[in-house]
Amino acid sequence: MNPLHASPSAGDPVLAAVVGVAAVASAVVLGLALAALLRRRSRSYLLVALALATLAARTAVAVLTMAGVLPDASHHLFEHALDVVMAGLVIAAVYAARTTAPSVAEGEA
Repeated sequence: MNPLHASPSAGDPVLAAVVGVAAVASAVVLGLALAALLRRRSRSYLLVALALATLAARTAVAVLTMAGVLPDASHHLFEHALDVVMAGLVIAAVYAARTTAPSVAEGEA
């Protein structure tokens, strides 16, 4: 077992507390991203919200592993896959924000 990557277990109260805090924090951050998306309604905000949703998905993976639903090998694979998805979504959001035509300012119209 790799000492730098702890194997989640349901019996560890410290790990359960950390995962609980991560769940609350990721839910708050995702909620703020969704509020921004509803306000701005742009493709880049959607992509950022989806990228931040991967944080909540990572927490779900940890909970499923702690519950014994996912084996350790799958847990590790899903974590890294979500990292790749998050990076791709952030890059796509930056690209979308940079390729969108700028809007005309109020005073210039």
